[in-house]
Amino acid sequence: MILYDNLGYNNAIALDLPYREGTGILTHDVAKPHHPIQMMNTPTWTPLASGLMTMEFDGVNQYLRATNADTADLGFIAGDYSLGGWFNWNLGDDSQILTGRYAVDIGGWELYLYTTGALTLRHHHAGGATVRSGMYSYGWTTNTWHMYGVSRVGSVATFYRNGQPIQSIGALLDPEASASWFVMGVRFTLATNLFKGQRWRDRVWPRALTAQEWLTIYEREKAWFV
Repeated sequence: MILYDNLGYNNAIALDLPYREGTGILTHDVAKPHHPIQMMNTPTWTPLASGLMTMEFDGVNQYLRATNADTADLGFIAGDYSLGGWFNWNLGDDSQILTGRYAVDIGGWELYLYTTGALTLRHHHAGGATVRSGMYSYGWTTNTWHMYGVSRVGSVATFYRNGQPIQSIGALLDPEASASWFVMGVRFTLATNLFKGQRWRDRVWPRALTAQEWLTIYEREKAWFV
């Protein structure tokens, strides 16, 4: 058996939500910070044919959140970071938040899907030459399981789909600090841009994962989604 800490890609991981509970109104971060995550309006525990338990969101009022105070380590500014996990999204709101810790045009970062099949990482800036900067990629179709990965290094974010790098367009500036909640599946205002569909094992790292690490994660986990 390979222990959690012996998997190289788990090195320094800050958030890891495998949704193992399968029932109830709590889900647990298994990374060492053990951030207290709140399930709002009870997303549905939904198993796949493989037996893997996922979390399904209705696109109406279901999401996850954690307070700003409990997620200070996820308030990335100048440093590298990575976001990853699996999702199968459905048509709903044209713009659907995957995850973020931000306030629009003020500070922080967000990762969201758009109806064109775009996945965008956006940074927010209070004042200055611009209030937003971002990078994006295309081809994120609905009603399909995707493993997403984003590695941010300075002004560049490299996007990965199913373990493979894909075209990444744009450029990033360092975001300002944000006093907003950490959110998954909802806008920072906790009211709109709700994610609709299923998710599994959303993760955050305070470092940039390599191409080999993203491929290794995909190869280890893809069998659940066949």
